[in-house]
Amino acid sequence: MSQLTANIASLPDRENVVFEIWQGPRQLAEVSREPGKPMEIEIYPATDGGIWSLELEPLVSLLNQAVANLTSTTP
Repeated sequence: MSQLTANIASLPDRENVVFEIWQGPRQLAEVSREPGKPMEIEIYPATDGGIWSLELEPLVSLLNQAVANLTSTTP
């Protein structure tokens, strides 16, 4: 199982930065906080048609980082 990683990204279709969560070369999710909306997570299907198998603690840690980062970088 590949380690989870994250990046902060500025995307052309978003007003604010997003927090991307990756497992190896595959993007698992994107956490965003757009104006007038609550913080949201988009979870993407596994590209191979299979299922995601993740260790819970690293995922929870990254989600907490997402909240902290997006709270401090958005108005």
